[in-house]
Amino acid sequence: MKNDSPDLPSPAEILSPGEKVLGTELDTIISAAWLYYHENLTQAEIAKRLNLSRPAVINLLANARETGIVTISIRSDLLSQLTIAERMRKRFGLVSAYIVPTPENATSETIQQALGKAGALLLEKVLQPGGVLATTWGGTIMAVAVELSGKKIKDLILVQSVGSLSSGESFSPIRLASILAEKLGAKAYHLPVPAIVSSIEVRDILLADHSVRSCLSMAQAASVALLGIGKVSYDATVVKADFVSRMMIDELKAKGAVGDISCRFFDIQGRPVKTEFEDRVISLTLDEIAKIRSVIAIAGGDDKVSTVLGGLRTGCIDILVTDEDTAHKVLALDEEIPKE
Repeated sequence: MKNDSPDLPSPAEILSPGEKVLGTELDTIISAAWLYYHENLTQAEIAKRLNLSRPAVINLLANARETGIVTISIRSDLLSQLTIAERMRKRFGLVSAYIVPTPENATSETIQQALGKAGALLLEKVLQPGGVLATTWGGTIMAVAVELSGKKIKDLILVQSVGSLSSGESFSPIRLASILAEKLGAKAYHLPVPAIVSSIEVRDILLADHSVRSCLSMAQAASVALLGIGKVSYDATVVKADFVSRMMIDELKAKGAVGDISCRFFDIQGRPVKTEFEDRVISLTLDEIAKIRSVIAIAGGDDKVSTVLGGLRTGCIDILVTDEDTAHKVLALDEEIPKE
């Protein structure tokens, strides 16, 4: 893990001495504020969710405003103050973890939306003028793009770190990068080649191309990387984008793969999974991603518990954004299947 990631505020920096609140009480205040301002729940609905009285919820929301926890929106840095976030940070050696409340009756879509909101808040805070943002693609990264406020970052460069030329009809990595760049006011460098090509010879020819090589070199030198963590299933984004076939998914599962970052697959221990197509991937490697100064990964949901755990164990991730239920289940699975 890197120790020179962009400075993130500590609890002491967030609350002045007169505003100190015990961890569990602060957790409740932040959760109530998130549910009210971002999930648009009523005070009565929040009271039911948190098992509190309605007057208690009113007091929590007032406290959130008075102490500066809520301004126009919840400050992204305060999400990291949830107790579960601190457990995740310590367990996996993270710089920080940002945990959002899991939506009631959660679906993949509602979890993605919640993570997109938190990820957008965090990204706009971490990015600096003149920086380079390397991005992968996926449904959760698209949710981040949608939720960005439109705040422009001066002289920002956005570069794709994995091939993005897709023949799939349901997902376009190039369109995603364009949306991110437009929202952030960044100059975009696309990587218009397939993520997985037909042969090693084709890969070598493409990597010899100046524009492809320059794009990957720029991504490798990025100041911030924004990653999704993909699952190994027939409905994964890499399948929808037509980069990975159902037969390849079967091969990956047989070899113990639980997820991927930039089409680099890994097992529950975070170890790379060797496949016949591994040498045909055009993207940064896990080792190259790990060397980027600040790596933000965003993923959550019941179908991604083992995926997130394996991703954390790769050693690539500095900052994790996930939901509360996923965080608890990742910690439980980490105890059930210890790291070797």
